[in-house]
Amino acid sequence: MSQLNSLLESANPYKSLQSDAARLANKWDKTGLLEGVGSETEKNNMSMILENQAKQLVMEESNTGGPVPGAGTFTPGTGAQWAGVALPLVRKVFGQIAAKEFVSVQPMNLPSGLVFYLDFQYGTNKAPFSAGDSLYGDTDGNTPFGNGATGGLYGAGRFGYSINNTQSAAYAVASGSVDWYTDLQADSSVSQSYVAGASGQIVKLTIPSSSLPNFDERAVKGFYLSGSAADLPAGATQYPQFTKINGANIEFFVGSDVVEAGSLKVEYLLQTNDAQRGDFEDGNNNLNADNTPISIPEINIQMQSEAIVAKTRKLKAVWTPEFAQDLNAYHSLDAEAELTSIMSEYISLEIDLEILDMLIESASAGTEYWSAQNNLSLASTGVVDADLGFYNSQGQWFQTLGTKMQKLSNIIHQKTLRGGANFMVCSPTVATIIESIPGFASTSDGDAAKMSYAFGVQKAGTINSRYTVYKNPYMTENTILMGFRGGQFLEAGAVFAPYIPLIMTPLVYDPETFTPRKGLLTRYAKKVVRPEFYGKIFVEGLNTL
Repeated sequence: MSQLNSLLESANPYKSLQSDAARLANKWDKTGLLEGVGSETEKNNMSMILENQAKQLVMEESNTGGPVPGAGTFTPGTGAQWAGVALPLVRKVFGQIAAKEFVSVQPMNLPSGLVFYLDFQYGTNKAPFSAGDSLYGDTDGNTPFGNGATGGLYGAGRFGYSINNTQSAAYAVASGSVDWYTDLQADSSVSQSYVAGASGQIVKLTIPSSSLPNFDERAVKGFYLSGSAADLPAGATQYPQFTKINGANIEFFVGSDVVEAGSLKVEYLLQTNDAQRGDFEDGNNNLNADNTPISIPEINIQMQSEAIVAKTRKLKAVWTPEFAQDLNAYHSLDAEAELTSIMSEYISLEIDLEILDMLIESASAGTEYWSAQNNLSLASTGVVDADLGFYNSQGQWFQTLGTKMQKLSNIIHQKTLRGGANFMVCSPTVATIIESIPGFASTSDGDAAKMSYAFGVQKAGTINSRYTVYKNPYMTENTILMGFRGGQFLEAGAVFAPYIPLIMTPLVYDPETFTPRKGLLTRYAKKVVRPEFYGKIFVEGLNTL
């Protein structure tokens, strides 16, 4: 690492947060409360949660009664009566939350804060790039980052921003007919566009390659047409994916809004040679006054933020003294401990379900449809084909669900630029199909002694050692949630931020009825920051299983 980077490292909030978390993990590891926690990131997160809980215990001790009589509103010393069980209980509760496998866990140390985004943008107008556009692609309004596979570097020929290209002289282009197979590569997305008179008709324009001195023959898809507003209207469609060299000509394909017999220029990349480098070199064979041989394009940075505020969950338990006495007499169980345990588990379960519902509602990477009925093809518009004409057994047809999963996974990869989906969550009914697909491997060998049972969402297995499958026993929807979560907390599309892990009230007796009461409270925040990390598949025909 350079000396400059070393000096700036302390100013990096991410590095600072990592360092603080690692220091806390080393502290709490000595207590044994981090034993069994998986990755280093999970240990860091758990240590920060335990630290928040410890701070809360100290605060409660000072507010509700300490060693000095009259220091609080309760009997001295009662503020620490459950300190011995609070931290292990926090470790148990937050260790059971399955949502930490789907989102980033970033503990808060204040009740409100900001989630910051750094968006890098183009600072120079340089076709096909426009100043102000994000390097990450176009957005749909949900997030500052790109979550659509357009703009930025998406598409053919979008590799010429940091290169010093040049511009040809104006040339009267000649138009020609278009063949879907040889010219448009049988691309189904434009299969009807070349038909004469059709909306969005594609026109072929031919320019002699001799009019482009020193052009790079291996980068023609990065060439773009320019011209007057009359010949090349603003927003005119160009199809660089089809640009090619044909003999002594270069063929461009454009929409019908471009004047076929107009006078156009070509912005193109130069081929360097031993006599002339051609990139950012003053006097590099300027063809006309429009060339800027030493103009360097800019990259700008913009910081945006969104507020994140902690919310509260509370539960209370009331029982009779007789119930506690009888439970202890017959089963040697402590009513207070049992109720505290079930309340904490119930809160963690509701947090799981809340986060999963948030992810399903926000998922924007893509939506696929699949039917459990043999040979039935579905789309968002309904039944596409009631009989695909193939012979499939039920097991063979179930394997076609894997194609939908792979398609959605690749879309997530394309939009996040991180990776394809690596987990999915579904109902037990949908899991019946998934567990029947060849390639599914259960995490259990059937030995009850080795099984670990969860109150809610549970890991069921993997498909082809690629997708981890989770079953939500409370889920009744016909939906498969798929998503990507990386190894770092920045590689996730949503944030779960625990603030106050647990507050448990002292055991309070009603003076009139002797009824004991106990309460539990937790505070946390959640936020979807990049919905394109998640997608969903709707499964039809589950009633036919």
